[in-house]
Amino acid sequence: MEILCREQVCDPGFKVSVFPGAVQLPNGELLMLFVSGSGFESSDAGLVQARSGDCGESWNFEGKIFDPIQAEYHMPFTFCAKPTLLPSGELIAAGYGFFRDRPEMGLSDYAEKFKHFPAVENVLIRSIDFGHNWSRPEKIIHSRSGLELSGPALTCRDGKLRFFASPFQLNAPRQEGLTFESGDGGKNWNQTGTFFSSPDIAAWEVRGAELPSGRILLVFWAYDLKHQKHLNNHIVWSDDGGKTWSLPMDTGLRGQASNLLILNDRIGILQTRREKESPGIYLTLLDSCLEAEVKTGEEILLWDGGRKNSTGARIEEQFASLKFGQPSILPLDDGTHLLLFWQCVGKEYHIESWKLRLV
Repeated sequence: MEILCREQVCDPGFKVSVFPGAVQLPNGELLMLFVSGSGFESSDAGLVQARSGDCGESWNFEGKIFDPIQAEYHMPFTFCAKPTLLPSGELIAAGYGFFRDRPEMGLSDYAEKFKHFPAVENVLIRSIDFGHNWSRPEKIIHSRSGLELSGPALTCRDGKLRFFASPFQLNAPRQEGLTFESGDGGKNWNQTGTFFSSPDIAAWEVRGAELPSGRILLVFWAYDLKHQKHLNNHIVWSDDGGKTWSLPMDTGLRGQASNLLILNDRIGILQTRREKESPGIYLTLLDSCLEAEVKTGEEILLWDGGRKNSTGARIEEQFASLKFGQPSILPLDDGTHLLLFWQCVGKEYHIESWKLRLV
Protein backbone atom coordinates (compact mmCIF):
# COMPACT_ATOMS: atom_id res chain seq x y z
CA MET A 1 0.00 0.00 0.00
CA GLU A 2 1.23 3.50 -0.87
CA ILE A 3 -0.36 6.68 0.50
CA LEU A 4 -0.24 9.24 -2.31
CA CYS A 5 -1.80 12.14 -0.42
CA ARG A 6 -3.79 12.92 2.73
CA GLU A 7 -6.35 15.66 3.06
CA GLN A 8 -8.58 16.79 5.91
CA VAL A 9 -12.06 17.92 4.89
CA CYS A 10 -14.50 19.79 7.11
CA ASP A 11 -17.24 22.37 7.19
CA PRO A 12 -15.41 25.60 8.13
CA GLY A 13 -18.50 26.89 9.92
CA PHE A 14 -18.85 23.99 12.38
CA LYS A 15 -16.62 21.95 14.67
CA VAL A 16 -18.04 18.56 13.68
CA SER A 17 -17.79 16.89 10.25
CA VAL A 18 -18.58 13.15 10.15
CA PHE A 19 -20.12 10.26 8.15
CA PRO A 20 -18.60 10.77 4.67
CA GLY A 21 -19.67 9.11 1.43
CA ALA A 22 -18.41 9.84 -2.08
CA VAL A 23 -18.91 9.01 -5.76
CA GLN A 24 -16.87 9.64 -8.88
CA LEU A 25 -18.90 11.47 -11.51
CA PRO A 26 -18.81 10.86 -15.29
CA ASN A 27 -16.74 14.05 -15.73
CA GLY A 28 -14.08 12.65 -13.37
CA GLU A 29 -14.92 14.89 -10.40
CA LEU A 30 -15.45 13.44 -6.93
CA LEU A 31 -18.46 14.52 -4.88
CA MET A 32 -18.46 13.91 -1.14
CA LEU A 33 -21.48 14.23 1.14
CA PHE A 34 -21.07 14.36 4.91
CA VAL A 35 -22.78 15.63 8.06
CA SER A 36 -21.71 18.76 9.90
CA GLY A 37 -22.95 20.45 13.06
CA SER A 38 -21.95 22.41 16.14
CA GLY A 39 -21.57 19.19 18.16
CA PHE A 40 -21.60 15.45 17.76
CA GLU A 41 -25.29 14.44 17.49
CA SER A 42 -26.38 18.10 17.77
CA SER A 43 -29.82 19.06 16.47
CA ASP A 44 -28.36 21.61 14.02
CA ALA A 45 -26.43 18.88 12.16
CA GLY A 46 -27.19 18.51 8.47
CA LEU A 47 -25.96 17.33 5.11
CA VAL A 48 -23.18 19.26 3.34
CA GLN A 49 -20.93 18.57 0.36
CA ALA A 50 -17.41 19.02 -1.00
CA ARG A 51 -16.03 18.48 -4.52
CA SER A 52 -12.65 17.48 -5.92
CA GLY A 53 -11.46 17.99 -9.49
CA ASP A 54 -8.11 16.21 -9.01
CA CYS A 55 -9.08 12.72 -7.77
CA GLY A 56 -9.06 13.66 -4.10
CA GLU A 57 -5.78 15.58 -3.94
CA SER A 58 -7.72 18.70 -2.90
CA TRP A 59 -11.33 19.47 -1.96
CA ASN A 60 -13.56 22.54 -2.25
CA PHE A 61 -16.27 22.87 0.38
CA GLU A 62 -19.57 23.76 -1.31
CA GLY A 63 -21.87 24.23 1.65
CA LYS A 64 -25.16 22.99 3.00
CA ILE A 65 -27.69 20.74 1.37
CA PHE A 66 -29.82 20.51 4.46
CA ASP A 67 -31.41 23.97 4.40
CA PRO A 68 -34.09 23.10 1.79
CA ILE A 69 -34.59 19.76 3.55
CA GLN A 70 -35.01 21.48 6.91
CA ALA A 71 -37.70 23.72 5.41
CA GLU A 72 -39.92 20.68 4.83
CA TYR A 73 -40.32 19.92 8.51
CA HIS A 74 -41.89 21.52 11.54
CA MET A 75 -38.90 20.87 13.81
CA PRO A 76 -35.14 20.29 13.42
CA PHE A 77 -34.50 17.24 11.23
CA THR A 78 -30.94 15.86 11.23
CA PHE A 79 -30.39 14.07 7.93
CA CYS A 80 -27.56 11.75 6.87
CA ALA A 81 -27.27 10.20 3.39
CA LYS A 82 -24.73 8.59 1.06
CA PRO A 83 -24.65 9.31 -2.70
CA THR A 84 -25.30 6.82 -5.51
CA LEU A 85 -24.71 7.46 -9.23
CA LEU A 86 -27.42 6.01 -11.48
CA PRO A 87 -26.66 4.69 -15.00
CA SER A 88 -28.53 7.70 -16.40
CA GLY A 89 -26.04 10.08 -14.77
CA GLU A 90 -28.56 11.22 -12.17
CA LEU A 91 -27.42 11.32 -8.55
CA ILE A 92 -29.48 10.19 -5.61
CA ALA A 93 -28.67 10.33 -1.91
CA ALA A 94 -30.75 8.07 0.31
CA GLY A 95 -30.61 8.00 4.08
CA TYR A 96 -32.43 8.76 7.29
CA GLY A 97 -33.14 11.68 9.57
CA PHE A 98 -34.27 12.16 13.17
CA PHE A 99 -37.03 14.55 14.19
CA ARG A 100 -35.45 16.50 17.05
CA ASP A 101 -38.45 17.14 19.27
CA ARG A 102 -35.99 17.80 22.11
CA PRO A 103 -33.37 19.85 20.21
CA GLU A 104 -31.37 20.59 23.36
CA MET A 105 -30.57 16.88 23.76
CA GLY A 106 -28.06 14.79 21.83
CA LEU A 107 -29.34 11.58 20.25
CA SER A 108 -27.60 9.30 22.74
CA ASP A 109 -28.83 11.39 25.68
CA TYR A 110 -32.35 11.16 24.24
CA ALA A 111 -32.12 7.37 23.86
CA GLU A 112 -30.69 6.99 27.35
CA LYS A 113 -33.53 8.99 28.90
CA PHE A 114 -36.49 7.72 26.88
CA LYS A 115 -35.17 4.21 26.00
CA HIS A 116 -35.69 4.84 22.29
CA PHE A 117 -34.40 7.16 19.58
CA PRO A 118 -36.47 10.09 18.26
CA ALA A 119 -38.84 9.42 15.39
CA VAL A 120 -37.03 8.53 12.15
CA GLU A 121 -37.94 9.18 8.53
CA ASN A 122 -36.19 7.77 5.48
CA VAL A 123 -35.60 10.33 2.77
CA LEU A 124 -34.10 10.50 -0.73
CA ILE A 125 -32.88 13.57 -2.62
CA ARG A 126 -31.76 13.70 -6.26
CA SER A 127 -29.67 15.83 -8.61
CA ILE A 128 -29.57 15.97 -12.40
CA ASP A 129 -26.54 18.29 -12.57
CA PHE A 130 -23.89 16.35 -10.62
CA GLY A 131 -24.84 17.76 -7.23
CA HIS A 132 -24.86 21.48 -8.03
CA ASN A 133 -28.59 21.52 -7.25
CA TRP A 134 -30.66 19.03 -5.28
CA SER A 135 -34.37 18.25 -5.27
CA ARG A 136 -36.66 18.66 -2.34
CA PRO A 137 -36.75 15.52 -0.19
CA GLU A 138 -38.80 12.50 -1.22
CA LYS A 139 -40.01 10.29 1.61
CA ILE A 140 -39.18 6.61 1.15
CA ILE A 141 -42.50 4.89 1.80
CA HIS A 142 -42.43 1.63 3.77
CA SER A 143 -44.34 0.01 6.63
CA ARG A 144 -41.56 0.30 9.22
CA SER A 145 -41.14 3.04 11.81
CA GLY A 146 -37.77 4.10 10.41
CA LEU A 147 -34.69 2.34 9.00
CA GLU A 148 -30.97 2.75 9.68
CA LEU A 149 -30.18 3.34 6.01
CA SER A 150 -26.57 4.25 6.64
CA GLY A 151 -24.95 2.93 3.45
CA PRO A 152 -25.47 4.01 -0.16
CA ALA A 153 -28.17 2.42 -2.27
CA LEU A 154 -26.63 -0.24 -4.52
CA THR A 155 -26.97 0.02 -8.31
CA CYS A 156 -27.20 -3.57 -9.56
CA ARG A 157 -26.52 -5.10 -12.96
CA ASP A 158 -30.20 -5.91 -13.47
CA GLY A 159 -30.93 -2.16 -13.51
CA LYS A 160 -32.56 -2.09 -10.08
CA LEU A 161 -31.61 -0.14 -6.97
CA ARG A 162 -31.41 -1.92 -3.64
CA PHE A 163 -30.73 -0.89 -0.09
CA PHE A 164 -30.32 -2.93 3.08
CA ALA A 165 -31.21 -1.67 6.54
CA SER A 166 -32.56 -2.52 9.97
CA PRO A 167 -35.43 -0.78 11.80
CA PHE A 168 -34.16 1.80 14.29
CA GLN A 169 -35.61 0.13 17.40
CA LEU A 170 -33.65 -0.78 20.51
CA ASN A 171 -36.48 -2.65 22.27
CA ALA A 172 -38.27 -4.39 19.40
CA PRO A 173 -39.48 -7.96 20.08
CA ARG A 174 -37.38 -9.02 17.09
CA GLN A 175 -34.40 -7.45 15.33
CA GLU A 176 -34.42 -7.72 11.52
CA GLY A 177 -32.33 -6.79 8.52
CA LEU A 178 -34.43 -5.96 5.47
CA THR A 179 -33.95 -5.71 1.70
CA PHE A 180 -35.70 -3.00 -0.35
CA GLU A 181 -35.80 -2.73 -4.14
CA SER A 182 -36.69 -0.03 -6.67
CA GLY A 183 -37.12 -0.45 -10.41
CA ASP A 184 -37.81 3.21 -11.19
CA GLY A 185 -34.73 5.07 -10.00
CA GLY A 186 -35.76 5.27 -6.35
CA LYS A 187 -39.23 6.75 -6.79
CA ASN A 188 -40.93 3.68 -5.31
CA TRP A 189 -39.54 0.97 -3.06
CA ASN A 190 -40.74 -2.51 -2.14
CA GLN A 191 -39.53 -4.76 0.67
CA THR A 192 -38.36 -7.94 -1.03
CA GLY A 193 -36.47 -9.95 1.57
CA THR A 194 -35.08 -10.37 5.08
CA PHE A 195 -31.33 -10.93 5.30
CA PHE A 196 -31.17 -11.32 9.09
CA SER A 197 -33.53 -12.00 11.99
CA SER A 198 -32.88 -12.48 15.71
CA PRO A 199 -34.71 -11.87 19.00
CA ASP A 200 -31.72 -10.05 20.51
CA ILE A 201 -28.99 -9.31 17.94
CA ALA A 202 -29.15 -6.20 15.76
CA ALA A 203 -27.64 -5.94 12.26
CA TRP A 204 -26.33 -2.37 12.03
CA GLU A 205 -24.22 -0.34 9.58
CA VAL A 206 -25.00 -2.64 6.66
CA ARG A 207 -22.88 -2.29 3.52
CA GLY A 208 -23.35 -4.15 0.27
CA ALA A 209 -21.49 -5.02 -2.93
CA GLU A 210 -22.41 -6.92 -6.07
CA LEU A 211 -19.83 -9.46 -7.26
CA PRO A 212 -19.11 -10.08 -10.97
CA SER A 213 -21.24 -13.24 -10.71
CA GLY A 214 -24.27 -11.15 -9.71
CA ARG A 215 -24.13 -12.36 -6.11
CA ILE A 216 -24.97 -9.62 -3.60
CA LEU A 217 -22.76 -9.65 -0.53
CA LEU A 218 -23.53 -7.81 2.72
CA VAL A 219 -21.41 -7.17 5.79
CA PHE A 220 -22.90 -5.88 9.04
CA TRP A 221 -22.02 -5.03 12.62
CA ALA A 222 -23.71 -7.57 14.90
CA TYR A 223 -24.58 -6.27 18.37
CA ASP A 224 -26.26 -8.26 21.14
CA LEU A 225 -28.71 -5.77 22.64
CA LYS A 226 -29.80 -8.14 25.40
CA HIS A 227 -26.29 -8.60 26.79
CA GLN A 228 -24.89 -5.24 25.59
CA LYS A 229 -22.08 -7.01 23.77
CA HIS A 230 -20.30 -6.54 20.44
CA LEU A 231 -20.14 -9.63 18.25
CA ASN A 232 -18.02 -10.35 15.19
CA ASN A 233 -19.03 -8.83 11.88
CA HIS A 234 -21.13 -11.21 9.80
CA ILE A 235 -21.56 -11.72 6.06
CA VAL A 236 -24.64 -12.88 4.15
CA TRP A 237 -25.13 -13.38 0.41
CA SER A 238 -27.97 -13.61 -2.08
CA ASP A 239 -28.05 -15.04 -5.61
CA ASP A 240 -31.58 -13.90 -6.45
CA GLY A 241 -31.44 -10.14 -6.09
CA GLY A 242 -31.97 -10.05 -2.35
CA LYS A 243 -35.13 -12.13 -2.10
CA THR A 244 -33.50 -15.02 -0.21
CA TRP A 245 -30.29 -15.03 1.78
CA SER A 246 -27.67 -17.40 3.10
CA LEU A 247 -27.31 -18.09 6.78
CA PRO A 248 -25.09 -15.46 8.46
CA MET A 249 -21.39 -16.30 8.27
CA ASP A 250 -19.11 -15.19 11.13
CA THR A 251 -16.06 -13.36 9.73
CA GLY A 252 -14.09 -13.78 12.95
CA LEU A 253 -13.45 -10.04 12.80
CA ARG A 254 -14.57 -7.91 15.74
CA GLY A 255 -15.43 -4.38 14.70
CA GLN A 256 -18.21 -1.90 14.08
CA ALA A 257 -18.96 0.15 10.96
CA SER A 258 -17.52 -1.93 8.12
CA ASN A 259 -17.47 -1.81 4.35
CA LEU A 260 -16.69 -4.05 1.38
CA LEU A 261 -14.10 -3.69 -1.36
CA ILE A 262 -13.55 -5.85 -4.44
CA LEU A 263 -9.81 -5.79 -5.16
CA ASN A 264 -8.32 -7.91 -7.96
CA ASP A 265 -11.18 -10.41 -7.69
CA ARG A 266 -10.68 -10.69 -3.92
CA ILE A 267 -13.11 -9.48 -1.30
CA GLY A 268 -11.84 -7.06 1.32
CA ILE A 269 -13.55 -6.06 4.56
CA LEU A 270 -12.76 -2.51 5.66
CA GLN A 271 -13.42 -2.25 9.36
CA THR A 272 -13.59 0.14 12.30
CA ARG A 273 -12.17 -1.47 15.43
CA ARG A 274 -12.69 0.35 18.70
CA GLU A 275 -12.98 -2.31 21.38
CA LYS A 276 -9.56 -3.97 21.65
CA GLU A 277 -6.07 -2.80 22.55
CA SER A 278 -5.24 -1.66 18.98
CA PRO A 279 -8.10 0.51 17.69
CA GLY A 280 -7.96 1.73 14.11
CA ILE A 281 -9.10 1.26 10.52
CA TYR A 282 -8.23 -2.17 9.13
CA LEU A 283 -8.49 -3.80 5.70
CA THR A 284 -8.70 -7.60 5.75
CA LEU A 285 -8.61 -9.57 2.50
CA LEU A 286 -10.56 -12.82 2.43
CA ASP A 287 -8.89 -16.00 1.23
CA SER A 288 -12.31 -17.49 0.62
CA CYS A 289 -15.97 -16.75 1.16
CA LEU A 290 -17.62 -20.11 0.62
CA GLU A 291 -21.17 -21.30 1.11
CA ALA A 292 -20.87 -21.66 4.89
CA GLU A 293 -17.57 -20.19 6.07
CA VAL A 294 -15.23 -17.23 5.75
CA LYS A 295 -11.44 -17.56 5.76
CA THR A 296 -9.46 -14.39 6.33
CA GLY A 297 -6.05 -13.66 4.83
CA GLU A 298 -3.76 -10.63 4.70
CA GLU A 299 -4.63 -7.79 7.06
CA ILE A 300 -3.46 -4.19 6.73
CA LEU A 301 -3.65 -1.51 9.43
CA LEU A 302 -4.58 1.54 7.37
CA TRP A 303 -4.82 3.98 10.27
CA ASP A 304 -3.77 3.62 13.90
CA GLY A 305 -6.48 4.88 16.25
CA GLY A 306 -4.11 5.31 19.20
CA ARG A 307 -6.21 5.49 22.35
CA LYS A 308 -9.54 6.18 20.70
CA ASN A 309 -11.32 3.19 22.17
CA SER A 310 -15.05 3.27 22.84
CA THR A 311 -16.12 3.66 26.46
CA GLY A 312 -19.17 2.65 28.44
CA ALA A 313 -21.11 -0.60 28.51
CA ARG A 314 -24.50 0.47 27.19
CA ILE A 315 -24.85 1.07 23.46
CA GLU A 316 -26.17 4.61 24.04
CA GLU A 317 -23.00 5.45 25.99
CA GLN A 318 -20.83 3.95 23.28
CA PHE A 319 -22.55 5.95 20.54
CA ALA A 320 -21.88 9.14 22.51
CA SER A 321 -18.18 8.30 22.95
CA LEU A 322 -17.29 7.49 19.33
CA LYS A 323 -14.02 9.08 18.17
CA PHE A 324 -13.64 7.70 14.63
CA GLY A 325 -15.42 5.52 12.12
CA GLN A 326 -17.44 4.80 8.97
CA PRO A 327 -14.55 3.96 6.60
CA SER A 328 -15.10 3.42 2.89
CA ILE A 329 -12.80 2.88 -0.09
CA LEU A 330 -13.79 4.17 -3.52
CA PRO A 331 -12.00 2.82 -6.64
CA LEU A 332 -11.01 5.74 -8.90
CA ASP A 333 -10.73 5.91 -12.68
CA ASP A 334 -6.95 6.39 -12.54
CA GLY A 335 -6.44 3.02 -10.81
CA THR A 336 -5.98 4.45 -7.31
CA HIS A 337 -8.40 4.29 -4.38
CA LEU A 338 -9.90 6.92 -2.08
CA LEU A 339 -10.10 6.06 1.61
CA LEU A 340 -12.59 8.07 3.66
CA PHE A 341 -13.31 8.03 7.39
CA TRP A 342 -13.85 10.52 10.19
CA GLN A 343 -12.01 11.11 13.45
CA CYS A 344 -12.11 13.37 16.49
CA VAL A 345 -9.06 15.46 17.38
CA GLY A 346 -9.47 17.37 20.61
CA LYS A 347 -13.00 18.73 20.46
CA GLU A 348 -13.20 18.89 16.68
CA TYR A 349 -14.19 16.24 14.14
CA HIS A 350 -13.04 16.12 10.53
CA ILE A 351 -13.04 13.84 7.49
CA GLU A 352 -9.85 12.05 6.51
CA SER A 353 -9.47 11.72 2.72
CA TRP A 354 -6.52 9.57 1.66
CA LYS A 355 -5.58 8.72 -1.92
CA LEU A 356 -4.02 5.24 -1.96
CA ARG A 357 -2.32 2.88 -4.36
CA LEU A 358 -3.30 -0.53 -3.04
CA VAL A 359 -1.66 -2.70 -5.72
